[in-house]
Amino acid sequence: MCVSNMLRTIVRKALGLVVGAGLAVFAGLPLGCEGMDPATRSVLSAEEMQREIEGVLAIPNLSERFIALGAVLSGLTTENAPGAGVAYSENLIVVHACEMRPFANAWGRLDPLVAMDFALNLRRGGSQRRREAIAEVVKSWAEVDEGKPAMEFLATLPPESEDRRVVHNPLAAALAGLGNWEGSILVLRGIPDGEPRDLLLFAIFRELIRTDPDAIRNFVDSIPVDAPNNLKPKAFQRALSLLVSLNPEYARNWFEDHVFTDYAAGGAVAEIITGLALQDPAEAILWLVTMPPSAERDDGLRDATYRWLKSNPGAAYAYLRPELHRPEFAAAIFPFAQFMIRQDPKDAVDWAIRVPHAFERGRVLTQALVKWGRIDRQAVIQWIRQTPDMQESVLEKVIDILEIKPHELT
Repeated sequence: MCVSNMLRTIVRKALGLVVGAGLAVFAGLPLGCEGMDPATRSVLSAEEMQREIEGVLAIPNLSERFIALGAVLSGLTTENAPGAGVAYSENLIVVHACEMRPFANAWGRLDPLVAMDFALNLRRGGSQRRREAIAEVVKSWAEVDEGKPAMEFLATLPPESEDRRVVHNPLAAALAGLGNWEGSILVLRGIPDGEPRDLLLFAIFRELIRTDPDAIRNFVDSIPVDAPNNLKPKAFQRALSLLVSLNPEYARNWFEDHVFTDYAAGGAVAEIITGLALQDPAEAILWLVTMPPSAERDDGLRDATYRWLKSNPGAAYAYLRPELHRPEFAAAIFPFAQFMIRQDPKDAVDWAIRVPHAFERGRVLTQALVKWGRIDRQAVIQWIRQTPDMQESVLEKVIDILEIKPHELT
C-alpha cells in the first residue's frame, strides 16, 4: 500500500532526528497518498486504519514504529478508531506497553467511553499494556468537564473490583496533575488505606512537584481532616517522606506547622525523623530534643545518635557526653553506650547501667562486660561481686561466655 511504503520512507529519513524532535513532528507527518497537507489527505476507514496500524506494528525498529505510529494516529477519528483497536488487540503480544499509550490517549480524546470499554476488555491477568491503555484513556477523560464524566463512570464500577482500582488510580493522579485537587481528593477518599494507595500518593506527588515546589504541601493541606480511610494522616506522612529527602529544612518547617495536630503523630513523626537523621544526624538531634516527648521521637534520637557517632565520632562524642544527663537525651544513652564498648568497655559499662529500657540495658551491659572481661577478667569478676542487683539474664550470659567459675564469685 502506498501509505505503508510512504511511512517506511518517512521513518528512515527521520532517523537522523533526535527522538524528542521526532515525536514533536508526529502531527505534521503525512497520512495516505494525498501529500503533506492534512486538509487534503483522505480519511481512512476503520478497515484501512486497521491495516495501517498492523503495518506499523510489523516494523522491527521501535523508534521507527513510534514515528510511524504518530503519523497514522494523526488521522484517527471516532469512526476509524475501532479499526485501530482491532489491530492492537489482535496483535497485543507484539505491542509494547509504551506503544499502547499514544493510541489510547488519542482515542480517549475522541470517544472516552468507547475507548475505556476497549481498554477494560483487553486481555486481563495483570497486563501492563492493559493498564497503560486504561491510564491514558483516563488522562484524556480527566480533562473533560473537570473530570466529572470520568468520576461518574468510576462510580458505576463495583467498589472492590479490579476494574475500579485500575481506573481510580490514574484518575486521581490525572486530576491532581491538571490542578483539579478537589476532584483528585474526592477519588482518593474512596480508596482504602494501604500500600496500593501509598504508591498512588507518591505518583500524585511526582506529578504535583513538576509544576510548583509548594504543590505537594498545598495539596495535602487541602485534604479535609475528617477525610475517610485515614487519608489525611497517610498523605501527610507520605509527603514528608518524599520532601525530607529533597529539602530537609523545608519538610521540617512544614512539619512544625502541624506538629500539634492528630495527623502529625505516629507515622508522620517517624518519616520526618528518619529523613532528617539520614540527611544530617547532628542537626536531627538538635531538633529532636526540642520536640514533645513521644516513642517516635525517642526512636529517632537513637537512630540519629548512632548515625552521628558512626559518621563523625569525634564531634558526636564531644557534643553528646556532657548532654546525656538531661532527660530529653535519655534515648541517646543506648547507642552512646554501644559506641563506647569499642572505645573503653569499662566506661561503656558505666553508661550501660543508665540505659532507661530494661531490654536495651541488658543487651549493651552484656556486650560491655564481655568485652571488658576479655581485657581484664578479674576486674569484671570484682564488678559482678559488687553489683548484687545485676539482671539475672545478664549475669548468666556473662558467666557463661567468660567461663567464670562459682568459686571465683565468692
